[in-house]
This record gives sequence, C-alpha cells and structure tokens, in this order.
Amino acid sequence: MLNEVLMKLEEQIVPGHTALLIIDPQNDFCASNGAVPRIMGFDVSRVQGAVERLNPFIERAREERLMIVWTRSIVAMDRARVSFRARNVMKESTEMNIGFVENGCEGSDWYSGVVKPLPEEYVITKYHYDAFEDTNLDLLLNSMGIKTLLFTGFNTNVCVETSARHAYIKGYYIVAVSDCTDTATKQEWEASLYTLKTYFGKVTTSQEIINIWDSLTD
Repeated sequence: MLNEVLMKLEEQIVPGHTALLIIDPQNDFCASNGAVPRIMGFDVSRVQGAVERLNPFIERAREERLMIVWTRSIVAMDRARVSFRARNVMKESTEMNIGFVENGCEGSDWYSGVVKPLPEEYVITKYHYDAFEDTNLDLLLNSMGIKTLLFTGFNTNVCVETSARHAYIKGYYIVAVSDCTDTATKQEWEASLYTLKTYFGKVTTSQEIINIWDSLTD
C-alpha cells in the first residue's frame, strides 16, 4: 500500500516527523569580513538580516522538540571534485591569499550572530553544495522517521536550493522558510524560492509555521 500523501502544509510540518535544517551559518558566508564577500564582493547585509529572524525560529523549533540538523561547509581539496576545483572562486581565493571555509580556520566557524548548536543537535560536515552528497544525512533522517524538512540557512540559491532539490528526489516533503534564508541579492533569493515553490515543495514564513504549531496545541 502506498504511503498517505500529505498535501497540506499543516499536515506536513507536524513536529513529530519534521526536522529543521540550518544550512551553513558560518563566518565565511555571513560575516562582513568573511571569504565570500571579500572574494566575490557580495553584500551580506541581507544574509545577516535573515540570521536575526532565524535565531528565534531555532528557539521555537527547540520548544517543539524538532530534530535539528546543522550543516557546515568545508573546502578540502582532497575531497573536492575537479569541477569544484575549476571554479574561478578557488583561483581567486588562492591569488588573494584568502582561506575559504577551511577546516580549523575562523571562516569555517559558526557566525557570531547565530545561536549555536546544542550538544544534542546534529552537525553534518559537507564538502559540496549538497548536504546529502557524501554524508550520512539521509540515513540519519530516516532513522528518526523524518518526513518533512524545513530549509533555512545560506545561501538560498546555492547550498539551500541544491540540498532541497536532492531532498525532494529522496522523497522528503520540502518546506523553505523564506524569511530564514537569504543570499546576496533580492533577485537571486526570489528566483530560488520561486523554483522551490513551483517544482519541489512549499515556501512559507517562519510566522506561518509558528501559527500552525500554535493551533496544534489549542
């Protein structure tokens, strides 16, 4: 018998089968002196604003006892595919002598503005845009009976969208939390969320999710 299909948002985000994914809230992506703004010239003010909205949502997810999974990107050349090593940003970071989310360096640490993982929360180290590729994330989620993933973090149009696409292929319900993710420009953010909403899952705000959780306890 086929599993029941959960069509409505309020069915999909029931805390018992929902996990919160927090993608790469690290210095090199979020801090004003991080590698990404220094190498690529990006303005990270939008990202920093999303961090301020993400923090209270993390705390509320903890209150609801959601499974919480943090991912951290690490650039390690021995783990990198040739396509990754061929990217211009790698050449530019070398020429500028700027480390780029290197293990053990300040740039790979959690951004100072974000709340930090609790000891009982999960941290997945990833070496690609995709949080599922070459990690045990899928095994971990399956072992906990997770059906739905709430996607937050950075950057919306790169690691968040790539991971959400793969999660969709894996069979998870996808919910992008629009105000808890962002990227360098409004245009990129809107385009990524449009793609996720149209082809892969649902897009909503943290407040709408909180309202639904409140209604479940009334």
